[in-house]
Amino acid sequence: MDRKTTLIRMSERLGADLFGVASANDLSNAPQGHRPADVLPDSKSVIVLGLKMLDAQTDILLTEGDYFGVSPRQGMFKGHNSFISQELDRIGYALARFLEKEGFKAYHQMASTGGTDERYLMGLLSLKHMAVQAGLGVLGYNSLLLTPKFGPRIRLTAIATDVEIQPDTPMNESFCRSCENPCISSCPVKALQRPADNRAYEINKYACRQYLTTRPACSLCLKVCPIGSERIR
Repeated sequence: MDRKTTLIRMSERLGADLFGVASANDLSNAPQGHRPADVLPDSKSVIVLGLKMLDAQTDILLTEGDYFGVSPRQGMFKGHNSFISQELDRIGYALARFLEKEGFKAYHQMASTGGTDERYLMGLLSLKHMAVQAGLGVLGYNSLLLTPKFGPRIRLTAIATDVEIQPDTPMNESFCRSCENPCISSCPVKALQRPADNRAYEINKYACRQYLTTRPACSLCLKVCPIGSERIR
């Protein structure tokens, strides 16, 4: 059994819903300081793992009425995401430790904490951009990763390593061009716009961040997204 198959089976056994691999070279155009080699010199591969959010836990978010106020529903949604992130970190650590025992270096970009500049909503390594290169999905107009099975209802973690692993092929699909884009119309602060030129999305990060500082969570753009073949509707 080759190493990639071993890692896939391990991730499935530990509970991951998605597994993909990107070549570190394909991420060399990321901003300086945010490339795999910036955190792990001689990085060759990046493993990206995903775990699905529960639909019912996401659907409790209010899309009308007094959703500008602080809501226990937002707090519950945030708590659910925190739990998933901890589960992802458990899975990611297990794979990283396995690689380390095999004699390789492995940097774990955690899902739960650390590595994010909250001022600009920018991670040390961008999990969603790495997931795109790993073939897990595409970026949507809501600035989130959209996966064919689960849409944006997914959390991510990643492992940069100096072992060569066969990369997966990025997707070419666009889920948003033929969509009515409820993510844009539902944004409470109108931070999203239909992107111009060839950009994947257009977001006012300042407006989004300011709104998030006043409540436990938002994620309305995630809730209203219709993408996802295995969503429970």
